[in-house]
Amino acid sequence: MDQLTERNEQEKSVENKDKGTDWFFGNIRDAAQFLTGCWMFLMLTIFPLYFGNKYHEIGGYKFSFFSGTSTLILFPAAVLAVVVLLGKMMKRDCGEWRKEISLADIGVLLYMGASVISFVLSDFRTDAWEGVSGWNMGLRTQLLMGASYFLISRFFPWRNGEEKRGTGLAGKLILYGFFAGSGITFILGILNRFGVDPLGMYKGISSSYQILFLSTIGQATWYSSYVCTVFAIGLCIFFAAKSNKIRIASGLYCVLGFMTLVTQNSDSAFASLALLFTGLFVAACGSPDKMERFLETAILGAASFKAIGFLQWGFSDRALELGRLSVMFSRGWLSWLLLLFFSICLIVLLQFEEKKGKAAVEKEWGKWKKKLRLICIIGVLSAAVLALLLIIGNTAGIWEKWFGITFHNQYLLFDNKWGSDRGFTWKAAAGMFAEMTPLRKLFGAGPDCFKAYSYSIPEYADLLYQYWKPNILTNAHNEFLNLLICIGIVGLLAFLAMLGMGVWRFFKAWEKKSEGTESTWLSAFVLAGMLSILAYAGHNFFCYQQVCCTPFLFIVMGLAESAVRINERKHS
Repeated sequence: MDQLTERNEQEKSVENKDKGTDWFFGNIRDAAQFLTGCWMFLMLTIFPLYFGNKYHEIGGYKFSFFSGTSTLILFPAAVLAVVVLLGKMMKRDCGEWRKEISLADIGVLLYMGASVISFVLSDFRTDAWEGVSGWNMGLRTQLLMGASYFLISRFFPWRNGEEKRGTGLAGKLILYGFFAGSGITFILGILNRFGVDPLGMYKGISSSYQILFLSTIGQATWYSSYVCTVFAIGLCIFFAAKSNKIRIASGLYCVLGFMTLVTQNSDSAFASLALLFTGLFVAACGSPDKMERFLETAILGAASFKAIGFLQWGFSDRALELGRLSVMFSRGWLSWLLLLFFSICLIVLLQFEEKKGKAAVEKEWGKWKKKLRLICIIGVLSAAVLALLLIIGNTAGIWEKWFGITFHNQYLLFDNKWGSDRGFTWKAAAGMFAEMTPLRKLFGAGPDCFKAYSYSIPEYADLLYQYWKPNILTNAHNEFLNLLICIGIVGLLAFLAMLGMGVWRFFKAWEKKSEGTESTWLSAFVLAGMLSILAYAGHNFFCYQQVCCTPFLFIVMGLAESAVRINERKHS
């Protein structure tokens, strides 16, 4: 009897100890979740609107905000997350983290690892740690972005700590804050293009610079980078929503997004938009209902472009003169053609469903979806190859020699001035890479060390100075080429792997679970992860990493990964 009593007391003691341990680590987890949510709210809501001395050194002010909030909030959250992980390891329950490492997780880890190795081998340690002044994308920022991905993917505040689908009060505050912050930013960008400056951002700045800066982000290419990266969230909610109220609200947000995209005056945004809609079409091929949503989204985009065209016509005395591509989509014939084409497609699809019956169409759709996706992908790749051949042949004089044809279009002649002097910059960057040592080719000069490395070589320093004087070239204006110089072949492959693994992870999750997902938010976030990666890659083929854009890629990826994990748990 005494032995039995003693055993019972020992079991109760162990049980009480486990309860105490669970209580302690549960509170640590809640604290990490709270801090992660606070950081997300500040970045998604306040960061886009934050500025210091108007457009003067706005990149520095933005980085100070990012660095300050990350140091005060994100870093402590990461420390608490490590404590939670250690607690799981103590209970031999670390499998939740270790066994559930996803493709997206591996991609981020590969990229972070490559960045660390490049930093260790760099001859420019200070530059590699801090990055170029103005956006500071050195290793410090890379690690913070990686930490944000893992924290958001594990600690986003879902309702009742993940027990139910959807978002609780904290999650809704973050999402509503995102729509408020980005929506106001979009509105300011649109108003600026019609000479309306409610914040007085242009006071003291020459009118010739007005076309180069807008909203509260600053440089037009930075602004378009930001818009292209975050816009996918609102677009996917409009695409996936079942509630009419949510569709109307998200639809209005999408109208603002499309309007600011067609007026921001950066051609890179249209490459981004093309990839975004390619991804959305591939996702929509899953069912006729989704294809209807895709066509509705495309019609909304084309109508928004045309609405801007009418506003530019009605307020011609105030509207700024934009580039050729922007004008073509707003005031030109292209938006009319897109609007007509997608409207006809939607009418045909609806009539086909009415004639054959929705059930019969859905049954037959399975035979078509793979073919539609294949046609889309082949079409996009063929268009890209054709454009490349046109540029190469025109630049080399082949078409003139063979057919007596020369294209004087600014997009088809790859000279030094091509793409706002990207032609010269890309040639110089390619030359620098070719002359790197084998070790540098593999691991690069160090994160965000393009400037430090290029100006350390006398012949390239002189070449760049003569072309850009009195300005200093700080990057290759092509993220992939810039990464090749900064973190080498290994780093570039790791970054491409991160993007590719993320796209595949989120696409497969969307395909597998979207039909059974009850929550609009979850299905939308999963799809937004894929589309945001595609939009970012399309835009930054002509741009570069900076603090107004790249951190949001990791935020959206983290949000998408979190949604995938919730879906997997609910269906396991």
